[in-house]
Amino acid sequence: MEEELQQLKEMVLQLKADNDRLRQEQNASQSSLGAATTAAGEANVGPSAAVGVVGAERLVVIPRDRKCPMFNGKTGMGIAEWVEEVQAGARARHLTGADQAFFIFDHLEGEAKEEIRFRSSAVRKDPEKILAVLKELYGCNQSYVTLQQAFFSRQQQEGETLQEFSLGLLALMEQVKQRAPDGIPNAEVLLRDQFAEHVLDNALRRELKQFIRRQPTATLLDTRKEAIRWEQEGLPGGSRGRSFSLPSAYGLQYAMQGRPSSTHTVSSEGSEFKELKEMLKRQQDQLNQLTHTVASLQGGSSHNRPRRGGPVICLRCQQPGHFARECDGERVPSRPRANSISGMRSQAAGLSHPSDLSEN
Repeated sequence: MEEELQQLKEMVLQLKADNDRLRQEQNASQSSLGAATTAAGEANVGPSAAVGVVGAERLVVIPRDRKCPMFNGKTGMGIAEWVEEVQAGARARHLTGADQAFFIFDHLEGEAKEEIRFRSSAVRKDPEKILAVLKELYGCNQSYVTLQQAFFSRQQQEGETLQEFSLGLLALMEQVKQRAPDGIPNAEVLLRDQFAEHVLDNALRRELKQFIRRQPTATLLDTRKEAIRWEQEGLPGGSRGRSFSLPSAYGLQYAMQGRPSSTHTVSSEGSEFKELKEMLKRQQDQLNQLTHTVASLQGGSSHNRPRRGGPVICLRCQQPGHFARECDGERVPSRPRANSISGMRSQAAGLSHPSDLSEN
């Protein structure tokens, strides 16, 4: 770009210099013609000849230069874009035949240039054969079925804008067209339907389907324009938040303008949080009930324990002086108070019947 500007500046300066020189010649010729007219009287031969010399046309040829990028097969633009650029450059220079082949070869470098260098002379002199070899080597290697599967499985990703999603579909469709044996006659319809069916926002998906039913001839660009309008403006009344694919900057702008900034995800999280609070409340009630039950059981079992400082009473034979684990006597049936305590346990909070009281 800078080189083109510099060339244009130099060309303008050259034109100005030529213009000044022509004006000086014209002034000099006019002065000489005036002197000749005074000397010759009414003779008009001299001035007519001078005017014919001054009135001669001057042509300025400006070369049409279209820069073409280099292609090496590894980095830079792809083969399809480069072929379009090199063909446009050749047309701008009015190149045909062998000159066009040399022009293509001059804009190759690295591995791609070496590949064409070692081809036959028939290939090197034919621009169509050179481009065919480059497309075969550096073009898409995936099959037509694989590309079709990639296109129909393409969906809008989380955080991907509608424009990025549509451009991804266009790129995949271009690859499918290049590999299609007979072309794709309904490519525009496939692009539009794929875009409308696989946007991330469910509400936007329904809106686009209704839009397509209202306008069956709408293209992908029309559908994307409607989607972006719906995403930025929202429904009347501001009853919904921004779409999933809308950038966060738009969400901040909506919040500053008083629009609701909550999304479907926030609402679902709010409902889950509410259910979690209710569950915690129920668990807290159960814990309180269990605590009350345990406290009552501990209070009831304290009647069977000896008082502090009193003799030790065996819970097996009910005799003082030893513990139940050291007792060899017969077990005495439990007292009715223990049965009442067991019944209290079974009635509290639907608990299962506990086992017998632990022995000392």
